[in-house]
Amino acid sequence: MKRSGGGGRIFVILGLVLAVISGVGVFFVLATAEPQAVPVLTTQVVVSFQQIQGRSEISPDQVGQVEWPQTVPTPIGAFAAPADVVGKLAKYPIYPGQPINSEMIISKADAEAKHSNAALIIEKGQVAIAFPVSLDSSVAEAIQTGDRVDLIVTYNVQLQDRISGQSGEYIVTQKTLENVLILQVGPWPREIGEQSAQGGGSVNIATVQLTEQDALALRHIQDTSSSYAFVLRAANDDQIFTTEPVTLEYLNKRFNFNIPGLGQ
Repeated sequence: MKRSGGGGRIFVILGLVLAVISGVGVFFVLATAEPQAVPVLTTQVVVSFQQIQGRSEISPDQVGQVEWPQTVPTPIGAFAAPADVVGKLAKYPIYPGQPINSEMIISKADAEAKHSNAALIIEKGQVAIAFPVSLDSSVAEAIQTGDRVDLIVTYNVQLQDRISGQSGEYIVTQKTLENVLILQVGPWPREIGEQSAQGGGSVNIATVQLTEQDALALRHIQDTSSSYAFVLRAANDDQIFTTEPVTLEYLNKRFNFNIPGLGQ
């Protein structure tokens, strides 16, 4: 009986040793095995390979097809095949790498049958208004279609003191309209997709997109201000800034001109 008990313990010990050896072997096999890549499901989406100008016809070399991960929401109205967009008109500029959707383009037939190319690109609730510009007020002709600008305005008015009866000149400069979209620089093209021409001369007109109320303000500024100028915003910058009106008193205080009678 004693021998039988000793033999059982030996079998138990051998079993434990074999279990440990098996566990170590499995651990090393799992540790050295290469992880299997999880396949990523994709869908085909048409994107712009080159910059496409607004109101221009899309050519085959400007677009292409990419695999869009299904883990990222597919753009609403996106196209699967380049043939779906080639030959259509871009309503506004499309940038490289940007997925093209149905809101960005229109067929020539629809454009010619329904609206002018200008009306097609105006956002709902907005209007287009032309505004005269010069070399100075157009940022030395740097502004282009699709840019965003602010408008700074100067008023030079004569004010009369009610007590003394003396009159004086009051000059003030302030930013007015902000983040204004430039729809067109120069005259609009007559044909859909045709680029406008300036005939080698300077640009003297720009069309901007505004609300109805801001369009009224812009027209009044044009008719009554002493001078005005667009300032060009950085690309994709839509911040709204609060500015302080600039007068001679403001400059005297800020830059310490020490002009007598204006204070510091």
